[in-house]
Amino acid sequence: MLKNKLKNWLLQQYGKLRQIRLPKFSFDAMVDRGMNFLATWWNTLVLLLAALVFLYYPIGGLLISNIDRTTDYEIDEKHPEQSSSVEMISFLVNREVNEKIWTPNLPFFYPSYFLDNMPNFQLGIFDALNKFTSSFAKRIDKKITVEDEPSDLRAAAELLRYPGTVWMFSAENKLLLAPSANNQYRKARRHLINYNKSLSAGREVFYKSPADLAYLLRKSKINLGKSSAALETRIREESSSWWDTKADNIFYYQQGKAYAYYLLFKALGNDYKNIIVSAGQYQNWISLIKALEDASSVQPTIVRNGELNSLTAPNHLSYLNMYIVKARNLLALIAEALNEQAPATVSYTHLRAHET
Repeated sequence: MLKNKLKNWLLQQYGKLRQIRLPKFSFDAMVDRGMNFLATWWNTLVLLLAALVFLYYPIGGLLISNIDRTTDYEIDEKHPEQSSSVEMISFLVNREVNEKIWTPNLPFFYPSYFLDNMPNFQLGIFDALNKFTSSFAKRIDKKITVEDEPSDLRAAAELLRYPGTVWMFSAENKLLLAPSANNQYRKARRHLINYNKSLSAGREVFYKSPADLAYLLRKSKINLGKSSAALETRIREESSSWWDTKADNIFYYQQGKAYAYYLLFKALGNDYKNIIVSAGQYQNWISLIKALEDASSVQPTIVRNGELNSLTAPNHLSYLNMYIVKARNLLALIAEALNEQAPATVSYTHLRAHET
């Protein structure tokens, strides 16, 4: 009895299975379904990549962009035997290359690739640094005699002349590998630190004279004169256009130079304060610092190069140039007064131990 029931149940299940119609296998149909699936995901992937790029560059650029015009830095006077000017150069190199992102040489896959304000500001800073360091080394270092040892100051000056836009390939031949600007500037900073350490240890000597200071000021005046000429040329040639799309590039480059000179002269005043006071130029020096601080403080939301007689379009290049011209005039005035100082007036910051 039980056996018959089991047999009947199995027959019923078999009959039900036979009634089920399985779909016929079709290779073409399978390919079509696969292509439709891939097409759907390809479109989705393209949209996702487009959204990523659209967000990656602008948002990443905004996060990276950080133009630092801080002016309230205090000069460290814990080591009076060292050079405050050299310390300031070292500080600026460290801030722009190590603490921040050095943007002028970043390749296309970095979100900051399309930035132009911050790269130009940083390049302007290093324009001032390399010119100032070269003049400083030429005038100060020539009086230093250290047997068979390379000069840290001159080595730093040479490294700071390295093009700031080099990332991995040579500026002359894009097929040749080259050290990055970041790497060269870090080496320069190490030389600057070593120079100040040598002053403390008595291995180097930093002579100070009115003639040396006047030389540094004249060289700086020449470099700021190039800034003024570049701004005036841009104003003369492009201020009549409806919108000068490159005005911000030249504005931030020249402002970077003015900002660097503000900090450098602040430090230089600490190195040569006795000579400046003796020459009766203390007030002019303060005015010089203030003019460069004002140049550094011009912060337009959008840089305009409007016509000079326009009632609606400002000309920010003209504003910046006004302060730079004032600084140049003061540099000339102070340098002339220093040249009138007695050439025999020389002070010594430090003497080598073996000379005492």
